[in-house]
Amino acid sequence: MRRLPCAIPGTEYISRMGRSPNRRIPILLACLALLAGAAVACAGERPDPTLRDLMATGAGRTMYPPFDPGVHHYAVGCGEDGALTLSLSTADADTRVDVNGVEYANGDMVVELTGLAGDSDVVIDLGDEERGATYTVHCLPDDFPAVTVRKSEGASDILFAASAGNRFIAIFDTNGVPRWHRRTDRSQGFKYHSNGRYPFSYFERIGSIPNFTEKNLVTKEAVVLGWDMEVKDVVRVVPPLTHTDAHDFIIKQNGNYVLMSYEPARRDLSAFRDRDGNRYSVMEGVEDSVIQEITPDRELVFLWNSWDHMAIEDCMQHFFPADYAHINSLQIIDEDESDGDIIASFRGCSQVLRIDGTSGEVVWRLGKSNRSDADWIASGIPAPLKIRGDPYGEFCGQHSARLEPDGTLVLFDNGVHCLVDPVTGISERENRVFSRVVEYSLDLETGQAMFQRHHSLHGTFDRLAERRGHVELLDNGNWLISWGGGSTDPAPSLHPDESITEVDPTTGRELLSIIIADGADVLPTSAYPLPADALERLR
Repeated sequence: MRRLPCAIPGTEYISRMGRSPNRRIPILLACLALLAGAAVACAGERPDPTLRDLMATGAGRTMYPPFDPGVHHYAVGCGEDGALTLSLSTADADTRVDVNGVEYANGDMVVELTGLAGDSDVVIDLGDEERGATYTVHCLPDDFPAVTVRKSEGASDILFAASAGNRFIAIFDTNGVPRWHRRTDRSQGFKYHSNGRYPFSYFERIGSIPNFTEKNLVTKEAVVLGWDMEVKDVVRVVPPLTHTDAHDFIIKQNGNYVLMSYEPARRDLSAFRDRDGNRYSVMEGVEDSVIQEITPDRELVFLWNSWDHMAIEDCMQHFFPADYAHINSLQIIDEDESDGDIIASFRGCSQVLRIDGTSGEVVWRLGKSNRSDADWIASGIPAPLKIRGDPYGEFCGQHSARLEPDGTLVLFDNGVHCLVDPVTGISERENRVFSRVVEYSLDLETGQAMFQRHHSLHGTFDRLAERRGHVELLDNGNWLISWGGGSTDPAPSLHPDESITEVDPTTGRELLSIIIADGADVLPTSAYPLPADALERLR
């Protein structure tokens, strides 16, 4: 490649004055220093090669994001025939250009490519061994969901793992470009494990099992992936459990797996009545919410059952009696320890529990209760922490409870299935109005959870996620919120019109908005941030 011309200041002066024998040595010494500094400055003036324009055109969707010389990754539909046309030009007409290892003429050019697959990458290398740049166009299959992004100044530059519908798992950047993706079969819950022996997992449906209610219970298995994205293990619960649920799954640093189950059982619910006033039976069919930890060799390490630790009168507003507790998220505190405590969310009871990782005892619980403090104390179980200062009084039907190192608890409050009085059937908080992320500061000495802040989608408190929802705390303190899915029943509340949002919780400013859609349907997903070097670690 031709080097850029660069005039070294002072060379003309040296040429004229350096001829005098009496002045030659001091002038040369001074000017050598000048030349050295000027040469460095001159080298710094030579810019890295860049593209001036780029357009990729195939039979599928249009290339996105819009071309920007500073953006180096793009996505485009390559179509069923695998054909793609690249139209590009370089900022410097003398820049060498390689496309997928083939060198092309410099300057403006059109490159026709064929035989591409739905997961092909087209790599455009510019420059030489001394200076270079790489642009990549990532092919997408025709049925990959559409991705739309809106970014504001201050948005984080991160990668995140997420499912794209139930057909794909992917690693996205914040331009919505899938840097890596794979087609799957009826999958969900693609997740990054920040402190696990293996980094990734997702769930696939494997069938159903009979239970004691009117319909069979769908069961899943966790597919565990290494950094090479090859399958390292396939995990299900072990006896005495029979059902594996897909709401959450943890790979620990020591290699153990923590799973959850909706385990069929028969329980005495004769103390409770249905809406018609009839008593439930002494052998009512239910699904206990169970936590199980096993080793990679499938040895049982820990087993915890909701029936032994929940006040059933707090769990009558969801799918009672069948799925009374409905566990839906797990977090291990001090994951580097083999017996770290567990933070677990129970949507059916609108409560979050911290569970001792060795004894299984409840360390604390958060969420309103129909029991009095005296009744809790009499039962030998600590009364729930009291929520203080929350303008809505409580959270309901939540997902994704996360205890942060500073002692704050952040959760996705769906705002559905709020606690009901078992006698009147009335909820204190109005149901089905909006969803939000809410943060509480826990004071275990006084038994209080102090409201700190919250955020609803667009700050309007009128968009409701009936199902799913997730929140992650980014390194800069912002919240990465996955908004879940809209209501399945007619309601005055609006559906979420975004899949993922980054928000500054101190100001409520939404910095990044991502919509993953299948046609007109905004798809719910859960986004898990990745380390900056994640793609470099993929092999």
